[in-house]
Amino acid sequence: MGYMLRSFVGICICAPCMLSAQVDSIRLKYGNTITQEDLRKHLEVLASDAYEGRETGAQGQKMAASYIREQFVSYGIPPVPDAEEKGLINGYEQPFPLELTRPGGLSLIVNGTPIGFMQEFFYLSERLREDYSTDKVVFAGMGDQDPGPDARGGTVLVLDKGSGTTATDRPSRELFQRITRLAAMAEQAGARVLLIASPDTREMMRQFAHYITQPRMRLVEEKAEAAPARTGIQTIILDKATAERMLRTGRMTWKKALRSAQKPPRTLPCSFAARFVPNEQRLQGENVLGYVEGSDKKDELVVVTAHYDHIGTDHEDVYNGADDDGSGTVAVLEMAEAFAQAKRDGHGPRRSVLFMPVSGEEKGLLGSEWYSEHPVFPLESTVADLNIDMIGRTDSAHAHGAPYVYIIGSDRLSTELHRINEAANATYTHLELDNTFNAADDPNRFYYRSDHYNFAKHGVPVIFYFSGVHEDYHQPGDEVDKIRFDLLQQRARLVFYTAWELAGREQRIVVDRPIPKE
Repeated sequence: MGYMLRSFVGICICAPCMLSAQVDSIRLKYGNTITQEDLRKHLEVLASDAYEGRETGAQGQKMAASYIREQFVSYGIPPVPDAEEKGLINGYEQPFPLELTRPGGLSLIVNGTPIGFMQEFFYLSERLREDYSTDKVVFAGMGDQDPGPDARGGTVLVLDKGSGTTATDRPSRELFQRITRLAAMAEQAGARVLLIASPDTREMMRQFAHYITQPRMRLVEEKAEAAPARTGIQTIILDKATAERMLRTGRMTWKKALRSAQKPPRTLPCSFAARFVPNEQRLQGENVLGYVEGSDKKDELVVVTAHYDHIGTDHEDVYNGADDDGSGTVAVLEMAEAFAQAKRDGHGPRRSVLFMPVSGEEKGLLGSEWYSEHPVFPLESTVADLNIDMIGRTDSAHAHGAPYVYIIGSDRLSTELHRINEAANATYTHLELDNTFNAADDPNRFYYRSDHYNFAKHGVPVIFYFSGVHEDYHQPGDEVDKIRFDLLQQRARLVFYTAWELAGREQRIVVDRPIPKE
């Protein structure tokens, strides 16, 4: 990411004179209660091995939810008003129902020989929900041509020269795009199964094993008696050796098949079968709500979010997620304490403030999606969401630079929100505000990849605070001892001062930009 041009604002030569305001001693007093010591105290608990990586629906996530709730109670934050009517548990937790599907529910048989998941094949999502078999497979070259009428209801085999592997722990965007393109063409032809054969399949399985084998979660409505059948084509990535066995039924080698890739599709007299074994489980996740009621504008709401879940364990390794997103979670706790103390002292916010650590983020932004579809407080009354996801470290682009934070989405819906955040920084925290990942053409698409997006898509202005990806992203090395608590404190205070301004100003910020579309 370091190769990208960075745009810094906030402490450049001319910005302070335009953005700085007179320091408010009251908000400064409460901002200063956000300390490195308290951030560390919370993080050493939440990111400890005892919490087992805080995977959504698992015991560690439940423990983390209890810890967060206990902190809200200790700060004197009362239960959410009318909590039972709003579907909350114990006044603080919003439950949401989940279905967990573990990969490996499909077993394959090619020409009478079983082949193994994560040995000869893998898949990224499960679409087949019943046993399936065929005695012919349509070979469609490299997948850039219509596989023809024989593909309808059947199986299509295409070859792929490159794997799209990268030096990260996630499949590349190019790989996903290629799989999606090939699947769309086969599905348009009416195929039920698409087999993509690559010489690098085993390398993909090795490199992306954690991602491929990770259980998939989705939200389900509690009243649903049964999960709806998944639709769409089942895409499976095969290794080269299995594909060659299939090609030999049509008197082709791998090389010959590549040379003839542009020829019309041909049908191979090859048997292919898939056996489906349901491997699903119902679970529950929780969002935790700390509600500080406002005064004369209490019906309007500022939301501060961070996800407290992480990715759990992998054999002997615990993925503690100190930065992702333990750092954001403890920042939310510290801000909640500061606002609660200010209210007790007679300096409470005019608008209400909801501090909401959510779970399910690592499974697809599920907790924040559930909230946005089942809001405890009306979204039309929600002024903004300030979302914090990974603010405890530095990335390679800033390894030797001044203190910074990435700002994403601040001007996507409200230019006024963008200015307020800049002014808070210029007056109080003096970070370099890096807008690199806010670019509309940012290939990382971070704007769509954290919980703020579930507010933005409903027209709620957002800011996503982020310090960038590092070598321990989604790795066991994301531990407390690598957190820069000086930077975590500085970044958390910026969010606090921005929230304070949003909650206390006379006029609600104006939405003057269109709602984003992914």
